[in-house]
Amino acid sequence: MEKVLYLNWEIYNNSLDSEERYCHNCGKKVIFIDSLKRRQNANGKNIFHYAIYKCPNNHTWNKMLNTFKAISGLNNLDGEVYKRESKIDMIFIEDLIAKGFNYVEITIDVIDKKIRLDKLVSNQILDLSRSKIEEGIKKGFILINEKLVKPKTIVREKETISLELNKFKLVE
Repeated sequence: MEKVLYLNWEIYNNSLDSEERYCHNCGKKVIFIDSLKRRQNANGKNIFHYAIYKCPNNHTWNKMLNTFKAISGLNNLDGEVYKRESKIDMIFIEDLIAKGFNYVEITIDVIDKKIRLDKLVSNQILDLSRSKIEEGIKKGFILINEKLVKPKTIVREKETISLELNKFKLVE
């Protein structure tokens, strides 16, 4: 009988974005850091969504995130954007095999950043090297939505990553 471990992961970008650009108040190029505050502005036809960045001297710069067409009945997005903690389980292949698991199915509920399959899996499987994981992806031991993909494939929201645990014994 096959024993499957089902996991749900939420992956958030926990680092603050920064950009180097010219600050008119400082008179030189400085690094602006995202303050995690957002602002909206409208001109009747369009709604503009901005992220507020600050330089080390607290001067601000509004980075445009998106433009929307104005529609009646929309709610305003006030407040701050908060950092969210990622919910990712560490995986030890040997422990799972010892417990009798044959497969691991990981559903990506939320993903807030671009990350490659090989990097994501190698950061979470602690008893296999990245090269072994890349080899496992190429051989089809790790699939996305039951399809063979390349190690450099970008993982997307609502995808399912399947790991066939017993095959990893052959890779070692």
